[in-house]
Amino acid sequence: MKKRTLSRIMAASSQAAAAASLKKRDERGVAMSILLLFARHRSLSSSQIAGLLRIPASTVYRHLQTLLQAGFVVESQVIGRYSAGPEVVRLADNYRQEALAQGVVRQRLEQLSQETGELAAYLVQSGGEALCVESVESEHILSCSYAAGRSRPLLHGASARAILAFLPDEEVSEMFAAQFLTKDEEGAIRADLENIRERGYSTSSGALAPGIWGVSAPVFNETGGLAGVVTTMVPLERAGTDDARTQFIYSTCEAALDLSKVDSPG
Repeated sequence: MKKRTLSRIMAASSQAAAAASLKKRDERGVAMSILLLFARHRSLSSSQIAGLLRIPASTVYRHLQTLLQAGFVVESQVIGRYSAGPEVVRLADNYRQEALAQGVVRQRLEQLSQETGELAAYLVQSGGEALCVESVESEHILSCSYAAGRSRPLLHGASARAILAFLPDEEVSEMFAAQFLTKDEEGAIRADLENIRERGYSTSSGALAPGIWGVSAPVFNETGGLAGVVTTMVPLERAGTDDARTQFIYSTCEAALDLSKVDSPG
């Protein structure tokens, strides 16, 4: 009798331990699922996360607090929304060092820089900024030179506009709301983004620093989404003619097209 009772106790204890282990795995799975959502969405509210994952809002909130403390998620500039945090950027930088620096992006940027004699860079969207993840310097000293790890607000300049032009309109509207733009300012930028989509590239002159001309072209991933942009930056005196600018534009667009044909580099 005592043996049967002991067996039942041990079986119940084993089942409880298994259930606790399964619960822990499920909890980790929820946190991972939330993080993966931010790979497809720039920002989300807790209710949107709950709807997408079909889990209670209280569960989402609990995991968001943990992710916030760890730095994997941050509160967005728009109240009540969340976006990927700095730790995710560090993971991306490690990926860049291990994959991009020795891979196809670096090789193609080197080729582009050799063709043009100018700085070539690859940038991606990181929250509300354009983050440079790889660059190849030229012999010319540029006052706003891009280097890997540097970022700039996602609003002005060829790189920023090329990214904005090919983001979902909902994300663009959120960024504009966070910038407190006037109606006229937003209208002018939206008109520029429409022109960029039609042309397939963006240019700027003196937008980030005087005396610098730049051109950026989008790189798309295998699903047609924006992976990043290829940018060429040139001293203005070297891009002073239509022929010179046309050649820089052509070379940059060709590099972006080549990177779009391989597995997503971003």
